[in-house]
Amino acid sequence: MMLVAWCLSWVFAFISLCTKTISTASAIGVVVMFPLVFLSNAFVPAETMPSWLQYFVMQINPLSRVVIAVRHLLTYGTIGADFWFALFGTLAILVVFIPLTVNAYNRKA
Repeated sequence: MMLVAWCLSWVFAFISLCTKTISTASAIGVVVMFPLVFLSNAFVPAETMPSWLQYFVMQINPLSRVVIAVRHLLTYGTIGADFWFALFGTLAILVVFIPLTVNAYNRKA
């Protein structure tokens, strides 16, 4: 979870550097995170959702894979396939957004 939080901090730092005001950056953050959190399996099991929403939750939303990986690790103490998907997904986001953020910071400074 700490890696995911650190990864998202790079994404939102980049968004903040690309906007002119703090309120715009905050609004974009809410628009991005609100659907990812509430359209995931973090609060409700995906099996109880309609089939079209299950597809989005389990196949498209990356946060669902992180939730499954953390639950599996805490419940069984082992690493499953979702852990590797979440790990490589966060590393891919870091590979993209760290250089973008540093570049955007250097342009602003």
